[in-house]
Amino acid sequence: MTADGKSCGDCGLCCKVMGVAELDKIPGQWCAHYLKGGGCGVYETRPSSCRTFHCEWLLSDKLGPEWKPDKARFVLSWEESKQKLSIVVDPAQPMAWRREPYVSQIRGWAARGKQDGTEVMVCINDRRIVIFDDREIDLGIINPDHKVVSGYARHEGVLQPFAIVMSDEVKAEA
Repeated sequence: MTADGKSCGDCGLCCKVMGVAELDKIPGQWCAHYLKGGGCGVYETRPSSCRTFHCEWLLSDKLGPEWKPDKARFVLSWEESKQKLSIVVDPAQPMAWRREPYVSQIRGWAARGKQDGTEVMVCINDRRIVIFDDREIDLGIINPDHKVVSGYARHEGVLQPFAIVMSDEVKAEA
């Protein structure tokens, strides 16, 4: 289901920036099945991770044409179960998310996240940057099997942002 009659058209940026485990496709490289200007060459038999992926630009009636991934140079992906908004950036233009009107809106989403627990993260291949209302924490290159945990914790009576990386061993103990 899309908002306001939006469609992928000839975009396909998700086919570049997203990883697809079933195809051993790493983030940041074009999928071997992507046909420039024609979309997915195996659309009817595409893997389940492709079937379940939803581009937030397509779904939101609040995001105008400037947010279309092929123009913005990043894909917005919302994971309801994790309360997480990922900004998955084209590695050929890693600073695209820092341009206006994008960065102001992203910081606005992060400010709301402080209230409702939403995590806002920029992903450039395996690099992770957690965005807060007043700062960002660049975690650098993260092993895809590791998990990022971020939020706010009270320190000396003041809410302070934090972001940590948990390895598989730590996740298993939790």
